[in-house]
Amino acid sequence: MSQSQKRQKKTIVIEGIRYYADRPSSCKGCYFWKNKKVGCVLGENNCYYLAETPKKTKCDGCPYAKGRPCVTVSCYKDLDAMARGRNR
Repeated sequence: MSQSQKRQKKTIVIEGIRYYADRPSSCKGCYFWKNKKVGCVLGENNCYYLAETPKKTKCDGCPYAKGRPCVTVSCYKDLDAMARGRNR
């Protein structure tokens, strides 16, 4: 299948990431899934069904990214810079 044919295929969005519509509902149904221990041989960022690459944020991999408010030093520095900018 050529790239132009893949671009014309319908897409779906799962958890904010765009995939081609023919993606299995679960990774366990995919050809590239090995088992629970190994997982996908392609890796999450190289999924065969990705229609576009996921956007990376500074919070990717952060253990506090799901909690609100964030407690990491880098986030506090950003908030401090924003607060100082508003007060001027």
